[in-house]
Amino acid sequence: MAAPVPGHHSAILEAPTRLKSLPGQIRLERLDNGLTVCLLTNRQAPVVTSALFYRAGTRDEPAGHGGVAHFLEHMMFKGTAHYGPGEIDRITQALGGVNNAFTSHDGTAYYFNFAADRWTEALKIEKDRIECLTLDAEHVASERQVILEEIAMYESEPWDSLEMAVHERLFDGHAYGRPVLGTREELLATGGKALRDFHSRFYRPDNAVLVVAGDLGDDALDAVERTLGTLPAGAAPRRGPTPADVLPTSLVRLERRKGEVARMLIALPAPAGSHPDHPALRLASTLLGDGRTSRLQHALVEDEQLCVWASADLSEGLDASLLSFAAEVVPGVEPARVEARVLELIAEVRSRPPGEEELERCRQMAAADWVFGHEKVHQQAVSAGLAMAIFDLEHLDRHLDQILATGTDRLLEVADRYLRPERGGVVGWSLPR
Repeated sequence: MAAPVPGHHSAILEAPTRLKSLPGQIRLERLDNGLTVCLLTNRQAPVVTSALFYRAGTRDEPAGHGGVAHFLEHMMFKGTAHYGPGEIDRITQALGGVNNAFTSHDGTAYYFNFAADRWTEALKIEKDRIECLTLDAEHVASERQVILEEIAMYESEPWDSLEMAVHERLFDGHAYGRPVLGTREELLATGGKALRDFHSRFYRPDNAVLVVAGDLGDDALDAVERTLGTLPAGAAPRRGPTPADVLPTSLVRLERRKGEVARMLIALPAPAGSHPDHPALRLASTLLGDGRTSRLQHALVEDEQLCVWASADLSEGLDASLLSFAAEVVPGVEPARVEARVLELIAEVRSRPPGEEELERCRQMAAADWVFGHEKVHQQAVSAGLAMAIFDLEHLDRHLDQILATGTDRLLEVADRYLRPERGGVVGWSLPR
C-alpha cells in the first residue's frame, strides 16, 4: 500500500495494491468530503481515463419523476457557470479526447478519455457540474424533447420494446421494472425543480466514486484534492438494497406484434450481483448461451437450424439480477417449437450436467472474455468504478475466482435453485405483424 502524501486530507482505505482481475497498481483513498478515489496506475499507453460514478439511478428516483436520473445525465452536458451549452464537448474534442455518460437502474457514470498530459481538464469540468449546474429552463425543455424522441425510438424497435415489456412484467412493482428513460407522462411532469432536487440530493462527493486509470504521475491525487476535494459533502442517504419481492410464481407470457421476424426473450429472476450464487450462475449462463460452442447456439442454430442466433446473459444488480435467454427465429419455423426447445435445454443443465471437459471450456471462456474485455484502460476504469459504486473493489476478484472454482456439483446446486422457469419467469414474444 502506498504511503499517504504529506499535507493530504484523506484516509487510505484497506484495499489490495493489485487485483488479479485487473492489471496495474491500485491506490484507494477517501477524501475528507467523502469522495472515494481509486488511482489505477497502468502505463500500457500514454492515456488516462477519469470516470466519476454517482450512486443514483432509476432505483433512487422519486414517485412521479421516473427517468429523472437519465434526464439529469443529459443536462450535465448543457451548461454550467463556466462551461456554456456544448462547450464541454468542444473542449474535449479540441484536446483530442472523448467523453460520454450512461445511466442504469443502479447508478450514473461520466467519463473522459484524454492523453496523459491533459486529463486534469476532466476534474475541472466535473467540479463545475457539481457546483454550478445551470439547468436553464429553455435547455431543459429542448432536452426533454430529445429524450421523448429517444423513448419513441425504443418503443418502435422490436428488441428494445420487448425487453422493456419483459422487465416490467418480471419486476412488477420494483424499480428494475421501470424504464431508465422514464415514460412520456413522467418526462412531461419533470422540470427544473425535480432535476435540481435530484442533483442536490445525490450529486455530492460523499455519494460518488472517482476512478482515474492509466499513465498516472505522482501528482494525480493532488490534482483530485485541488478540485473535487474542495467540494462540500451533503448527499442524502441512499436506500439500501430492496429485494424484488413481487415476482411471478409461474411462467407467464406476453406477446407483441412488431417487426418482420419472431423474437423470443425468456427472463428468470436471479440473485443480486453480491450473492454467493451469482458467479456459479454466470458459468451456467456461459454454458447455455455464450459463443459457438454453447448449448443453445449448438442445438438451435447449428444442428436444428431453428434460430438465426441464440444467447444467454446474466445481469448484475444491487437489488436483484436477471437471467435472460434470447433468440431470433428462422422465418417459417413455428415459435412454439423454439420456446419448447429452449425450455428443454435449460432443464437439461440439471438432467444432463456438463462433464469436466465442457465445464473447463466454459471456465476458460469466461476468463478469456474478461481479459479481452479489459484490454483498454477505459474499460478497466469503468469496471472498477461500477464494482465500487455498487459493491466493492474486491468484488471483481471474488467474482472471477468463484467462477473459476465452480465445479459440477456447485453448478447443479445453483441450476436447481434458479434454472426453474416453471417456478416463476416471463416468456416474451415479439411476433411479425
